[in-house]
Amino acid sequence: MRTSRTNVPPRVRRRASGFTLIELLVVLTIVALTAAVVAPALGTAVGFGRLRGETGTLVSGLREARAQAMTTGHSVDVVLDGAQWRIDDDSHRVAPGVGIAFDVPPAGEGAQGPFIRFFPDGRSTGGVIHVRRDDQTRTIQVDWITGHAHQTP
Repeated sequence: MRTSRTNVPPRVRRRASGFTLIELLVVLTIVALTAAVVAPALGTAVGFGRLRGETGTLVSGLREARAQAMTTGHSVDVVLDGAQWRIDDDSHRVAPGVGIAFDVPPAGEGAQGPFIRFFPDGRSTGGVIHVRRDDQTRTIQVDWITGHAHQTP
């Protein structure tokens, strides 16, 4: 037996699929509150990533300078010059919001700024480099005897 639409009760016929305005407002409120809580944490993670990236780039640059000195047989300087550090003529701009400070012995102070010099035998003048962003600091140590640069915890 076939049933026609006219046999369906009026209450069932008027029922439409979808969401009510109140349901939509509740969901949008939950999404907005979640975004408000998560957004500051994401900003901190991005800042920490910049700090880690800048530290890694600087350690790589120091190792490159040591290798260059040993390969060419000439001393190579890594110089801190304001908001950038450079190896010879190759400059590297520091990421926004990140600060770098060289803590070097008197032999590493020059007219161009503080520097760490790598010698052809692998040694260096040594020093400590502090990379800062907000209240976070990473430290890089350059051993003067071996010339090795490594990040300390």
